[in-house]
Amino acid sequence: MPVNFFKKDVRRSADNVRLWAAVRAWLSIILPAAATLSSVAASAIELPESGQLESLSDVARQSIGVIEPHESTEAQPVIVNYVGLPLDVLLTRWFGESWKAPDTEVVFFARDGYRSSITGERLQRFRAYLAFARADGAAFEIDNPAQNQKGVALGPYYLVWDNRAAPELLRQGGNGWPYQVTRIKLRKAADDQVLLPNNADARLMLGYAATREYCLTCHRIHGLGGEKYKEDLVRAACRWSDADLQAWIGNPGRIRPGTTMPPLALSVAQRNDVIVNIVHYLDAMKSADATACPR
Repeated sequence: MPVNFFKKDVRRSADNVRLWAAVRAWLSIILPAAATLSSVAASAIELPESGQLESLSDVARQSIGVIEPHESTEAQPVIVNYVGLPLDVLLTRWFGESWKAPDTEVVFFARDGYRSSITGERLQRFRAYLAFARADGAAFEIDNPAQNQKGVALGPYYLVWDNRAAPELLRQGGNGWPYQVTRIKLRKAADDQVLLPNNADARLMLGYAATREYCLTCHRIHGLGGEKYKEDLVRAACRWSDADLQAWIGNPGRIRPGTTMPPLALSVAQRNDVIVNIVHYLDAMKSADATACPR
């Protein structure tokens, strides 16, 4: 049959149009997945819109009851039932067994560029799901008081943990629960070598680790990290004195009311030590790169 007749037939048939859309969506998953298997550090899975992943991955949906960390307090836990797919099954389909390697992390990117990185070991120890709806049919959204946000849309996907019998997960609060997830990739520890100056000492390594955990979810250094803010974090730090930068990290809302940058969810003593280490690390990165701070 001539190609032009085939195209006309597809346009006339609603069933074929839906089928053709499904094929294109499936290719958008399977092609990046194939690339990832051959080059973990450079490839990512672009997730389809909510509702398509279930059919394209051929994984059955499940209902998961969790203590919703964004809406709960220690005294009053709130249980929410979500509908989602088991993450470990999806990761194995996309990346084979490579996501389980000891030096590998799974990185989740949100629509706004927020980056959340979770070790493969943790994802094997605790059960996680890519949720795409609430089981009760209510709006797929949450309030996020830590960032002064209400009615935050969670879609297309929200990483939730089966935390009801896991005290360690309950202690972490909303940390490690990325929402609006659109892309997933793997990273190796060796990828971060560009984030360390030569001859890094023990204190610098503490600052590096704290910066990775608390800053590079939104910010980036040398192109690695979150994509929420495009400016390199080291260059941005050039505009602050050490004292002012410590004050900003310690309580962003006091300096700029309404900012979406949250304070560190740590005790006062822990927070002070972490902030000092972060600023020390950024100072070292500025010193290591003569072009970091424009004159």
